[in-house]
Amino acid sequence: MSASCTGFLSQQDFWTEEGDAPILKFNHNDWLQGHVEEAVARVQAWLPSLGIEPSRVDYCTKPLASEGARIFRADANRTFRSEPNRVICIKLLAFAQQKFGDYQQSMGYVAGLLLLFFDPPTVFKVLTVLNDSPKYLPGYWRGEATACAVDGYVCVHLLRQHLQDRLKALGLLPETFVQKWFAGICIHHLPYSLLFDYLDNFFKYGNSYLFQFFLAFFDEFEADIMNAKNNPEANMLIRLESAPEPRLRRAVEAATEERYSSVIKSLNLHQARIVAFHDNLARRLAGANEGMWQKQDDDIAFSDEED
Repeated sequence: MSASCTGFLSQQDFWTEEGDAPILKFNHNDWLQGHVEEAVARVQAWLPSLGIEPSRVDYCTKPLASEGARIFRADANRTFRSEPNRVICIKLLAFAQQKFGDYQQSMGYVAGLLLLFFDPPTVFKVLTVLNDSPKYLPGYWRGEATACAVDGYVCVHLLRQHLQDRLKALGLLPETFVQKWFAGICIHHLPYSLLFDYLDNFFKYGNSYLFQFFLAFFDEFEADIMNAKNNPEANMLIRLESAPEPRLRRAVEAATEERYSSVIKSLNLHQARIVAFHDNLARRLAGANEGMWQKQDDDIAFSDEED
């Protein structure tokens, strides 16, 4: 094990305790076991892109007096097997929620993967930049992930009209899948052998790469979407469940090409987000919030109950 790995992978009993952990669900063919040194080196290279260095804090592993929201325990249990690692994960998620003011399960996925390679304080530094920097995932990890949905509609608008029409006809709204591609950065959807390529590009280029992958994916799978018989068939593809790995690899690699980067570079993203929100979400969200004020039957005063 590389000396630069300060995460759970450095534990001597890691594979015994965590070999079947949910965070390793997409570690197909034991890819990580055969590429630990490579993976550690690649993950270390993400930090300079974020403008941070590994933490040197002598950190406390003592459990919190209170675990906080039940979702932290649930998500830790859905990520790791050993209780000591779950406790660290809970503490990290609780600190993140305290600092960021909100929590969403996608952040738990990202935190879980990072904990394999980095100590908790370094992971917290990474999460802070991802959450706060306009380059990465600003607003994506809120309980109501409106910012992520907005960017999904921005990307849909960049597709050719016949694809936009087909997605709408199939009932595939972007907010139903971009949370997995964008907010969760595909951690629970791509095999590790391909995920690390996706993440290398994401940390280097930021959310521009996510937009470029969106375009590359729909170029690669255009015929499949157009010929999909129904929503479940198309949804399996969009969730990357039925997408063949060689074709996914083509999309992940093609997304860095100039034909996609030039589209995103020329985009007035601020204006595109305004239009996407106004046209697709403003009325729906405002109406849902307005409904919270709806008078309930038990608020109605009948004439014989009045003074």
